[in-house]
Amino acid sequence: MPISLLKDFEHWGFYSPLDHELRMVDASNTPFVTYDNGMPCFEANMYMHQQLELTRSRRVNGGTLSTYAKHIHHIVRFCYKNKLRFSQLTDSTFTLFVQGLQGERDKLGELVRSNNHVIQIAQRCLNFLCFVQSCHDLKNFIGKGAENAIRITIKIHRISIEGSKKKKEVEVISHACIPTKDAVKKKFPVSEDDALKVWDYIKTQENREKRLRDIALYQCLEELGARVSEIHLITLKDVENAIKSGVNPHLSIETLKKEDDSSRSIPVTSALLTDIKQYINKVRKKVIKRTLGKNKDHGYLFVSLTTGGALQSATLTRYMNKWKYELGIKGELHPHLYRHAFITNKLKEIILQHKDITSADKFREHLLHTERFKMQLQQWTGHTHIHSLNTYIDLVFADLHGYSTAYNAVQLNDSVKIVKRQIQRAKQQLKGKEITVTEGILLIEETLSAFEKDIEQSLNARH
Repeated sequence: MPISLLKDFEHWGFYSPLDHELRMVDASNTPFVTYDNGMPCFEANMYMHQQLELTRSRRVNGGTLSTYAKHIHHIVRFCYKNKLRFSQLTDSTFTLFVQGLQGERDKLGELVRSNNHVIQIAQRCLNFLCFVQSCHDLKNFIGKGAENAIRITIKIHRISIEGSKKKKEVEVISHACIPTKDAVKKKFPVSEDDALKVWDYIKTQENREKRLRDIALYQCLEELGARVSEIHLITLKDVENAIKSGVNPHLSIETLKKEDDSSRSIPVTSALLTDIKQYINKVRKKVIKRTLGKNKDHGYLFVSLTTGGALQSATLTRYMNKWKYELGIKGELHPHLYRHAFITNKLKEIILQHKDITSADKFREHLLHTERFKMQLQQWTGHTHIHSLNTYIDLVFADLHGYSTAYNAVQLNDSVKIVKRQIQRAKQQLKGKEITVTEGILLIEETLSAFEKDIEQSLNARH
């Protein structure tokens, strides 16, 4: 593999004069970069070590550090294929490299990368080449002057930090060949038709273990509105706490893209927890027992069926790309679209419950002056800056045009959808003789019990 993550890896931290020992620090999940022939790329790995020293995140599957490794590996591979040392690159060869990134197409003939993605890769590669120049003490290799083989420009940008009022200044390295940004696209949620196609596919998968796991995973994607990496950080303990949280169950979700570690609590239906419990009891326990063993259980909810390891967020993205191709879906399909759908629907629920909110501008005014709105939105979405929701607000009011009545019991609506799915699955399992009649009755009883709790919760919310 050209990029692998070093497990149980440590590197030296400092020498303790008191103990006369070299202190080591954890560096697990640091990316290790190789050429296509398997030989290590020393410059790339030294660059990774530098970024590690700058405390780049390694939290989720290598985090930011892994993203940087994937970006610079493009220039590593380009140089390997063209038998070039990094120091032999020039303006013309770097331009050829960027044009290759722009022009690459998949098997359907569609472009692999947007301009924005190309920009990210190219700028990270330029940063890496500046490191190479410093590392090898090169002269006139990369810089702003005309005497350099690769001539760059440097701009200063002030960017907002999610979760903070402060802004930080960052240097952005660019080059004449780097394309302009794509036009800003509106965050349209996944369409109901496409979502239904995916659901029908998931619930009819032949592999029972994969079917039950993917059903629970898909329900979480739809009902929690979390980032896909946040869903993969859910633990058994989080689910246990949600089940114990009483008549109004809440699931704790870690919130990523913040300066500090934080979490948020999202209201969930008892019906969703029933699906998750079925996956845990029927699938997860068996997978862990036959792979890692109970004593080595990592505690994450969603696991690989083959290794027992924590399921990676990239796996769901690969699944969706595969489903899109097999189901003939023409529109976009990726996990984050479900987050857009969740946020849009939740905003719609708030608006429909307040008849005095008649326009997008009036709703923004409520957001500015009503702490209750802000807290509710923050709990659901994990956003800090209200302006991040502007696109969703406009989309909701376009969708609500012509609505005249509000509706209640919005969580009950979610529960009804899940219960319908559960009953359909029970019938399917009975028909396929995957479960006995007794097991089917118990499953339906458990489903109806969870539904009763959701009805009770909804009725209490009305009073």
